[in-house]
Amino acid sequence: MESQKQQRYLAVVVIVVAVAAIAAIAVILTSSNTTAAVRDYSNIPQSRTEDGAFVLGNPDAPVTIVEFADFTCPHCQEYSESIHRFIDEFVVTGKAKFEYRMFPIVHPQYAPFTAQLAECAAELSPGSFWNAHDLIFQLSSAGRYDAMGRLVAERFDLEYSDLLDCAGSAQQYTTDMNLGREVGVQGTPAVMVRYGDGPLQWMSSNGQPMRGGVAYSVISEVVTSIQ
Repeated sequence: MESQKQQRYLAVVVIVVAVAAIAAIAVILTSSNTTAAVRDYSNIPQSRTEDGAFVLGNPDAPVTIVEFADFTCPHCQEYSESIHRFIDEFVVTGKAKFEYRMFPIVHPQYAPFTAQLAECAAELSPGSFWNAHDLIFQLSSAGRYDAMGRLVAERFDLEYSDLLDCAGSAQQYTTDMNLGREVGVQGTPAVMVRYGDGPLQWMSSNGQPMRGGVAYSVISEVVTSIQ
């Protein structure tokens, strides 16, 4: 009888250990999956401004929401949820455009590099900027900077050496930073608005300019107010 109890106990222990091992493997596989939750931008118009900024949305949309952001900025990483919500609600429907400006100021080494990778992904694989934008935010949130270049190259089927060569001279972020400083951007995220082909403006509340990552309700009100 005692022997049967021991056998049952050992069987339970083996099962528990096996389940734990399977769970651990699942966690590892999940954490290493850099292509999870890939959004489909293929049916949304994509363009670049005259000075090279990346734009998503209907060229004839009457309003453009412009974000100055840093892939390595924790607040920008959190704010990306609001940006995706804005894209789903207003850009996909053609009511507004989204313009992304790179403003890498948080990490002296990785911030410019992530901006260069995003630009070069688009240069080497046309049409891939917005997926690269999402992937780099995802990798940055996980702190995977050392493997960033290889993972971006793998995701977009690029030669790693070509990506690094391109990144060595990619300078769109300097253009974006110069513009940001001209309009008063001091930190990230910084969200502004452009009506038609007009100048960049800060959104306002009670006559006071709103700087930084403004609440989604404010963005929604700005866009719907001109529809």
